[in-house]
Amino acid sequence: MRRTPLAALLLSASLASAQQAKHTPTPAETPHNTSLPVTHVSLYKNGVGFFEHTGHITGNTAVTIDFTSGQLNDVLQSLTAIDLNGGRISGAGYNSTTPLDQQLKNLPLPLGETPTSLDFYNAIRGSRVEVTGNGPAITGRLLSIEERTVPTRANDENQPTKMFLTVVSELGETRTVELTGSTSVHLLDTALHTDVTRYLQLLDANRSQGLRHLTLQDNGTGTRELRLSYISEVPVWKSTYRILFTDPKSSADSQSATLQGWSVVDNTTGADWINVQLSLIAGAPQSFIQPLSQPIYSRRPEVPIAQEAQLTPQTFDSSIEADKIDRLGGGGLSPSPKMMANGGPMAAAGIGFGSGSGIGPGSGGNMGGGVYRVGAKPAGPAVSYEEAVSDSTLAKASAAGFDDFFAYNLTEPVTIRKNESALVPILQTKVTADRVTLVNYNGSFLSQPLRALWVTNTSNLTLDRGSFSIVENGNFGGEGLLDPIHPNEKRLLSYAADQAVHVTTESNKTTQRTGSITAAKGVLKVHHDEIHEITFVIHNAATETRTVVLEEPVVNGFVLDSEKNLNDDPKPTETTPTVYRFRVTVAPGATERLHSGATRKGTTTYALANTNDSQIAFILHESNDNPTLTAALQPILDARRKVADAQTAVDQTNKHLTDLRADEDRQRANITALANADKGSRDRFVRDLNTTEDNITAAQKELTTRTAALDTAKADLSARIEAFQIDTH
Repeated sequence: MRRTPLAALLLSASLASAQQAKHTPTPAETPHNTSLPVTHVSLYKNGVGFFEHTGHITGNTAVTIDFTSGQLNDVLQSLTAIDLNGGRISGAGYNSTTPLDQQLKNLPLPLGETPTSLDFYNAIRGSRVEVTGNGPAITGRLLSIEERTVPTRANDENQPTKMFLTVVSELGETRTVELTGSTSVHLLDTALHTDVTRYLQLLDANRSQGLRHLTLQDNGTGTRELRLSYISEVPVWKSTYRILFTDPKSSADSQSATLQGWSVVDNTTGADWINVQLSLIAGAPQSFIQPLSQPIYSRRPEVPIAQEAQLTPQTFDSSIEADKIDRLGGGGLSPSPKMMANGGPMAAAGIGFGSGSGIGPGSGGNMGGGVYRVGAKPAGPAVSYEEAVSDSTLAKASAAGFDDFFAYNLTEPVTIRKNESALVPILQTKVTADRVTLVNYNGSFLSQPLRALWVTNTSNLTLDRGSFSIVENGNFGGEGLLDPIHPNEKRLLSYAADQAVHVTTESNKTTQRTGSITAAKGVLKVHHDEIHEITFVIHNAATETRTVVLEEPVVNGFVLDSEKNLNDDPKPTETTPTVYRFRVTVAPGATERLHSGATRKGTTTYALANTNDSQIAFILHESNDNPTLTAALQPILDARRKVADAQTAVDQTNKHLTDLRADEDRQRANITALANADKGSRDRFVRDLNTTEDNITAAQKELTTRTAALDTAKADLSARIEAFQIDTH
């Protein structure tokens, strides 16, 4: 363990005595320790709270507030201190903790945070120990610790591992003993025992760090008002609502309801909130955590000391032939160690002056870095808040409006003690609500009909998201969830199943109707309308009238026919980005039908040069045999038939040529086989061969003629396709 030299202790004591003799503080200068109560708390939805402490102090005062290490990080990042009556805030300090790994580096024991028994005995090798257990005690220096696998029986894969200590006595005797549960190792070196104890103390202290004490020094005369504020991590506050009805259920029109809002607030800060002004803010300002309260050490590179290159003995071959030149590389100088280049003289490594949280610019002072007021004013009449800020700190700031947030500011003070929670009222107002039955159709299935309220927020407050309960004439009616509702916004809130309303579908179909047809330069475009129709059948089995809100999905590209006044379909009462909402009133025991039609325009494009007869027939069929299109396509159809006839003729000629060439080959083979036959037989086969060759010549001429006719027919078809134009708009 590192010890302070005696001379340093004596020098420190002498300096302290000299400073004490040099200046003795007056009663007005003597600091007073005090604490400031929490007076205002603002809780945000992102899990942070803004806390304000306000109180009166007299003279030179040290204000202390306790935090956990986690809270202290937020406090150091956001602490603001203002003396409203001319005092000077000289800074703030707190009890710091060196990281465990840095503290362990200062110990002579090379042990980490989670050592094993093997690590520990390796760390104390060479120390004097006394080993007792089975047999007489062994005293000496620890030489080694090793693990051995001890076989128990043959072919046993799970061989146990045991540990053995080797100790060398003062007389040079070496003994190896097994380290078992009954073995005791006593450290005989007092300094080593102290180091081990210190190591264990550091581990224990790291496990229980305790509170962090932040002390802020405010110097001045007379009685003054001090205000501190900061943010800290807190649990998220929760909203919950009650909607109370007294009107009869059978009312189908809009009715008034009482909306009560409550909030669940948890105080886990470690300080009592006594008569504090509480604000609950629904907003999420950007916030993050930095470990400012934890000392952080920068990593510095380790540069090896430069060394001169060393020569090594070498030998040389006697020949310089080409095949031996490469071997010269085997000798020569040994490479010197690589030199790590410095980027220039090293600058001073950011050694801070003083200690503490550094609240604003400034330096010096017993409390370290802090905020100082230039030109202290004597105690007197209270100055304005803005002047106090300017006098208490050098830095100035401008505030922006928080127009994206909305807050519930409680008018009465609230008391919530530490580690306690409370349910506090946040609003009570009147809202307009319609009792409806909500049914959703997702394109395939109908949902279970739900009792719901179509609520209009007629208050000037934004309702935060949360849960709600329905109370009808003093009885529980159901509960549900709501998203934020802004003033004058309308929102559906479902809370129970409706067993009396039944909804089915009929005539759910999609058809296609051809509209205009256009064509140019061989490209035919058929414009069509895709029509979807569905009829909802709504039956009300209840004894009172039901107002049913039916939701139909918004499908990309489809436009409701009612929006274009194409039929008598009802228009939706409300449209959201995902659904249309239709409102239908159904009398007791009655059945109503709701027809909904929608149209989507589409276009099918055909390249006529790549179509066949069946595709053209399909195009005509899709156009309901449009006479204009049929007449316009007729020349192309005629040209296609000519091409087909010409192609058939070419194919027939090619087949005839193939047959003739087969006959020619057979006849030539026969003539060769009858080389020794009589002259009459040979002359007959020669005549047949000559006839076949004449036929081949004629067929080749015919193929040339028919191929030219096919090319002409294809050119005519291409020309007709290129010239094809139509527009049936």
